[in-house]
Amino acid sequence: MTWTKRFLKFGDPEEGYYFDIGTFVCQNHFYNDYINNHIRENGKKNRCSYCGKKRIVIELESVLEILADGLDYIYEDPANSRFLEKDSEYGYGGNVMPFIEVWWDDPFDLRIENDQLLEDVYNQLETDQLYCKRDEFGSHEDFLHDLWYHFKLVLKHKARFAFHFPNTFKQWNLSDPADILHQVQYAILKNNMIIELPENSKLYRTRQHQLKDEVSEAQHIASLPNSLNKTSGRMNAAGISLFYCSQNIGLTIKEVVSRRRTSSPYYTTAIFKNNMKLRLVDLTKLPDIPSIFDTENNRFRDILFFMKTFMEDISLPIKNKNSVLDYLPTQVITEYLRYNPDLDVQGMVYWSSKSTLKKNIVLFYDHEESLKKLSFDDSSLKTYLVRDL
Repeated sequence: MTWTKRFLKFGDPEEGYYFDIGTFVCQNHFYNDYINNHIRENGKKNRCSYCGKKRIVIELESVLEILADGLDYIYEDPANSRFLEKDSEYGYGGNVMPFIEVWWDDPFDLRIENDQLLEDVYNQLETDQLYCKRDEFGSHEDFLHDLWYHFKLVLKHKARFAFHFPNTFKQWNLSDPADILHQVQYAILKNNMIIELPENSKLYRTRQHQLKDEVSEAQHIASLPNSLNKTSGRMNAAGISLFYCSQNIGLTIKEVVSRRRTSSPYYTTAIFKNNMKLRLVDLTKLPDIPSIFDTENNRFRDILFFMKTFMEDISLPIKNKNSVLDYLPTQVITEYLRYNPDLDVQGMVYWSSKSTLKKNIVLFYDHEESLKKLSFDDSSLKTYLVRDL
């Protein structure tokens, strides 16, 4: 074994690893942003031991410590997690391997082309320890995806209003479907996904209609009265009215207006402004997935991978014939966020399903609330023919 964890004796100053190589390396030899940033930020100008050029370099030991942390993130000692299995090659259940198999599996995709550097890294990291993947039987990300699928299945085909009862819909490998709501809340708070919409922000709204003069004042283009809201939306059930809008007028038109609705040849756009600052859950605001080498943040990789997929899922185009069922999960998520005292938000930002990289906003305002809490700009009211689009 050529490297070991520190703290081998009392009084060691910091946790880390012991390596013994004495060479310097520049960033041109690794295909990894985290490692290259580490070299740029912590290295000094000197000659690289591997290409011979004078560049920003760092002791190879420093890079080896990062790689050792990465190995520790992906793999573990099977003695700590696997059952003994005397008939298997290495005496444990599951896929157990020596270091050379880990190395050729290339878990970091380093693409080291310099033969001497490749040999030095291998020789320093090689140990006689056995390895197995920590998530061989399913990662936390896998669990969250399965739980989200289970949540959607229960809502669509088993229970609309009683899915939250403990253990009723629990499966052997999954917790209660309602747990996905807590996971979403955790991700929102952990990743600072609540933003403030400044007072007097422009909010564009569009309505398609039958008669030219049908929309002439705020009440005609605000949220529908609940009694008239007969259809489900992406974030609201029938009978529950919300204020859908955008800060991009072209997007609101694209979201609302359809040439196929020939009985409604006109559409009207208008501007509302919020009377006070609003707190919104921004489902488009996620940090980049941290590197497996980032020991402070790599434990959040699974929830971030899930949230990215979750946000894509709730923004997917939905066919009209499937809308009642397919909207159910996002409607429940919306209500959970809306009435959650730990979040205290008045709306959500989410990706448009009609236009790439553009954002929609939904405010938790029904007809009366949208007229009371939003100011209407009379001069902004414009009516057009759909055929002129």
